[in-house]
Amino acid sequence: MAAHLQLKYPFRERPRSEWGSIATELLGAETKFVQGERWRHRVVEKGDPKAPPLFMYHGIGGHVEPYARTLPQLAKHFRVFAVDALYHGYSSKEPWEGENRVVRQAEAYVDLINALGYDKAHYEGESMGAFIGFEIGMRFPQTVDKLILNGMGIIETQRKEFKTQPHKGDLFDLSKKAVLDPSYENVRNRLLWLVHDDDAVNDEMIAIRQRLYQDPAVNAAMRRVFGIDGGRLQANHDAPYTEEQIKARWTHKDTMVIYGEFNPGRGPDYGEYCADLIGAKFYEFKGAGHWPMWETPDEYVAVLRSFLES
Repeated sequence: MAAHLQLKYPFRERPRSEWGSIATELLGAETKFVQGERWRHRVVEKGDPKAPPLFMYHGIGGHVEPYARTLPQLAKHFRVFAVDALYHGYSSKEPWEGENRVVRQAEAYVDLINALGYDKAHYEGESMGAFIGFEIGMRFPQTVDKLILNGMGIIETQRKEFKTQPHKGDLFDLSKKAVLDPSYENVRNRLLWLVHDDDAVNDEMIAIRQRLYQDPAVNAAMRRVFGIDGGRLQANHDAPYTEEQIKARWTHKDTMVIYGEFNPGRGPDYGEYCADLIGAKFYEFKGAGHWPMWETPDEYVAVLRSFLES
């Protein structure tokens, strides 16, 4: 079994009534566009320029805003960059390479850190962001210091003992409805898939994603990402890695896998299996779904600091 992370820092999870709006939480952060050698990247940046850099990547169909509750606290200790992944949000969307999407997204991380003057950095990625992080670890391990994979699910296995978690509908169907008709109800239903507590999805987050999906360029990109025109969800990786491939190629040592207790589909037992396979540490967020950085942000900050500062 994987070694479990021991928290170094206490935390008090603040009630939602104490959280401000996303705009309020990100006061003092800088939203900017960084032109790399190959792509243009939208980032929200905060923290001491001399502090260790930490890059944070969201899940499929997403954008930087779900990190609003954690970025300000982490920025007290790191130079934090929350990033719109390639093909998402307001980052570059061309040229589209669907079959090699995750590989290109990993290359885009390298393109971005190089444009900002870094040779390597800490990396945290959620869901698709975890797939990107895993690809970075496989292909470009020299560019990442400590690696955090939230909701990682890229390993192909024939094992049957993993518990199947309940979920709030079919991901492709929910995504297709939200992209084709980004109404309040459709976007809300898509976001509810990500959380355990429905009340965690607020009007502001719904409005932000509505606005993004109503943008013609973003909407066209989401149609390609979700494979809507082809009638199926574009896989996060067209050839998932097998246990044998990982054992032969994985060399990155400072890695942690994290999972929400109520992660939809594959749950924490699968996450711990992934962590054990790559020699990573493991941590489970009780009471959270697919978005622990949004549902349990204070614990999330304590977990990241405990790992990154160890």
